[in-house]
Amino acid sequence: MAVSEKSGMGKGAEAGSANGSAAPSVPVFSASTAAQAGPGGSTPPPVHGAPGWRRRLGAALEELWVALLGWIPTPLGLALRLAGWRWMFARCGSVRFGTGLSLAGCRGMTLGDNVRLGRGCFITATDGTLVLHDSVALSPFVHVGADAGRIEIGRHTAVGPGTVIRAANHCIARQDVPIMHQGHVPGVIVIEEDVWIGANCVITPDVRIGRGAVVGAGAVVTRNVAPFAIVGGVPAKVIGMRGSNDASVGGSATQAAKG
Repeated sequence: MAVSEKSGMGKGAEAGSANGSAAPSVPVFSASTAAQAGPGGSTPPPVHGAPGWRRRLGAALEELWVALLGWIPTPLGLALRLAGWRWMFARCGSVRFGTGLSLAGCRGMTLGDNVRLGRGCFITATDGTLVLHDSVALSPFVHVGADAGRIEIGRHTAVGPGTVIRAANHCIARQDVPIMHQGHVPGVIVIEEDVWIGANCVITPDVRIGRGAVVGAGAVVTRNVAPFAIVGGVPAKVIGMRGSNDASVGGSATQAAKG
């Protein structure tokens, strides 16, 4: 499966440009736009509020079923989880579910073949869409939150432990209401195929990471990343390009992406 071209978005500038091409841009209402609009803004943000009691009940039953099978170790546990959980998803291929997973909003998730979800991952897609294409590997304790938004991760992409990928931000427009009571502004994240994301990274809403890119450990990605770019830092900036003959850049990028 190929990553959908319709899922692109624009934060404006990329974190680097490969071959002089920019990532596709589709207007998306971001949290930063919401903050700038203010209480009197002409375009209100599409705020995602709290769910009703029916949805809470459904989420509780889903959580209970996940917990019943989530602790079982050994290959027996892997087999039981695949057999017992696969019906919960929009589509579920040959997925390796690790122990201690937290799953919510499974009906909004499409999981391809040979997908690996590491121990302790926290994955949600309530009122949203999450697509993990074939051979995506999430290391232990990765947090992927597609609630009310959309996240799509392309084939053969590896995500390091402790990384957070969230398609929504808190709404912060009003100063007279606590932030935690203002709801969330959903967005879109697209990670194309053959991407390597190091440990403890943060991927913010409304970005696209191009094919073959490398994100160094601990980086915070706030803008689009060009194909085959190597980025690192807070916020993430280009530190090299894959295939470069500069050994020092390649070495430092490899060190940054370890994890």
